[in-house]
Amino acid sequence: MKSKAPNATREPVKSDMSKTPSFVLDGQGPLFKQIGRAVTEQILKGRYKQGEKLPSEAELTEIFNTSRQTVNKAITELAKSGLVERNRRAGTVVSWQFQERFVLPLRDVSDEIEQAKQIYEYRILERRVMHNGKGGVTWPALPANARLLYIEAIHLADGLPVQLETRYINVDAFPQVEHETFKDIPPSKWLLDNIPWSEVDHTVRATNASADLANKLGVKVGAALLVVDRQTFHRGQPITVVHLTYPGDRFSIKGRFSLGQAAD
Repeated sequence: MKSKAPNATREPVKSDMSKTPSFVLDGQGPLFKQIGRAVTEQILKGRYKQGEKLPSEAELTEIFNTSRQTVNKAITELAKSGLVERNRRAGTVVSWQFQERFVLPLRDVSDEIEQAKQIYEYRILERRVMHNGKGGVTWPALPANARLLYIEAIHLADGLPVQLETRYINVDAFPQVEHETFKDIPPSKWLLDNIPWSEVDHTVRATNASADLANKLGVKVGAALLVVDRQTFHRGQPITVVHLTYPGDRFSIKGRFSLGQAAD
C-alpha cells in the first residue's frame, strides 16, 4: 500500500452545505455521545467522503440545538478515534486514512479477488428465513425466536473456491433484507452498501476440513482451513454474524478491526 502524504499537504474537499444530511440523535446516553454517533453514521453511510469538510462546530451547535462545548466534546472524541482530523485552517475533515482504518476489515472478497486481477464469481448455495433458537441455531446476541436470514455462499477466483460464507442476518432489525435474493450482488457487499455499521468483532482461528467443507471448497478432508468469525453491530444493534472459511493455501486477509479499537 502506498504511503500517503502528510495531512498538511492535503487540500480539504469542500462539502456542499445545501446538501447537509439530516443528523438523527438516538436518545441514548450523554448528548455529546449521541452527536458523535450521529456524525459517525453519516460518515459510514458515505455522506461525507475522505478529506471532506464537516459542518463547523458553530453549524453543528445550531443543527443539534446545544452548546458549543457539547459539540466540541463530541468532535474531540471522533478525532481521538482517528475518524476525523482537526485543522485550524481547514476545519474538521473526514480522515484521509478512513478507508484503511474502518472499511478495509469489511471489504468484500470480490474486491480482494479483482484487485489480484482474477475473475470473481459467487454462488448462493442456500437461502432461507429461520428463527433463533430453532433448528440448532443460537445467536446469543438476539432473543429467542428472532427472525434470521440464513445464507450460504461460495466465492471463487478464476473458478477455484477461495471462501465459503455462512451468514445469519437480523431480519427483525433490517426487514428490507428479507426479500433480497442476492442474485446480482453478494451478501457482504449488499450489507456494506445498504446497512451502516459502527462496531465489528472478529475471531480468527484454524480448523481442518470436514467432508462437507472439503467438498464445497475443493480440498482434501483434513486440509488446513482459516476461519474468520465476524459479528457486526450498529449502535449496539446486531446486524449479522458470519463465518468465512478459506482454504489455508489459497487466500490471505489483512486489515484492522473496528472503529472502537482504532484509538487503542
